[in-house]
Amino acid sequence: MIFGGIDIGGTTVKVGFVDKEGNILCRDLFHVENIKSYKNFLKRIFNSIKSLINNLENKYLIQGYGVGCPGRINVQEGRVLWCKGKLEYIENQLLGPDLEALLGKPVFCDNDVNSIVFGEAHFGKGKNAKIVVGLTFGAGIGGGIIINGNIIRGEHFTAGHFGYMSQDSSGRNHESGNSGAVEIHASHSGVIYKAKEAIQLGMKTSLEEIINANNFGFNNIYEESEKGDKVSIRLVQELESEMSILIANLIFAFDPSIILIGGGLLNAGKGVLTRVREKIIKRI
Repeated sequence: MIFGGIDIGGTTVKVGFVDKEGNILCRDLFHVENIKSYKNFLKRIFNSIKSLINNLENKYLIQGYGVGCPGRINVQEGRVLWCKGKLEYIENQLLGPDLEALLGKPVFCDNDVNSIVFGEAHFGKGKNAKIVVGLTFGAGIGGGIIINGNIIRGEHFTAGHFGYMSQDSSGRNHESGNSGAVEIHASHSGVIYKAKEAIQLGMKTSLEEIINANNFGFNNIYEESEKGDKVSIRLVQELESEMSILIANLIFAFDPSIILIGGGLLNAGKGVLTRVREKIIKRI
């Protein structure tokens, strides 16, 4: 008896199968930048799943599939209510029922970070914890709340969208409509925007020499901050400050048993998480 998982991200989709203990049996990954329609998106998922099933040689009984998708998801209908970026073509689509029809098994869709935090609460670092709050700091900021083993989604499936919370009401507008949303300051896209803005304003920075590279990211900004670049130092400090404020606010709101933090921004350097933790302690 095994279960399929489909992790839909902004640039890639990961698929795989796990056993009932959560052990990964096999996995696959494909990029979405060249997929331009919902029909082709579904087809690509189906082909990837079919390939994995063939590799498993039909040795296992597949019980169903879980899908993690960015944005607001109506879990009762399996409908994607809101999803921006490269995946806009799945917005307002009945992703769950459509995949169910293709795969011939039950499919359950939820927000991607809800799915991550739920998994950690049942199989990972949050196991046996009463209240689990999780955040991911990547291209954007996602979150999930688990209380007594259950996901808290809210009446309109917006609970956990911590990146849309305003911490600076005078800040620039965010796609959510909230000026000064924390995602502007503490996400990969937000920090890159601010780096480009600094260069456009004529600030002297070593980032100007590397910012147009194809793989330019927060890791480059962090490296330049370690070398003493003043603009990079400011960007990293602002990121850490916004992270710590957000997490401290969530501690006051939920008084969680544990807070789980992940995402690509934390891969840049161990110093980020260490300093964020120190700032949080001062705030609570």
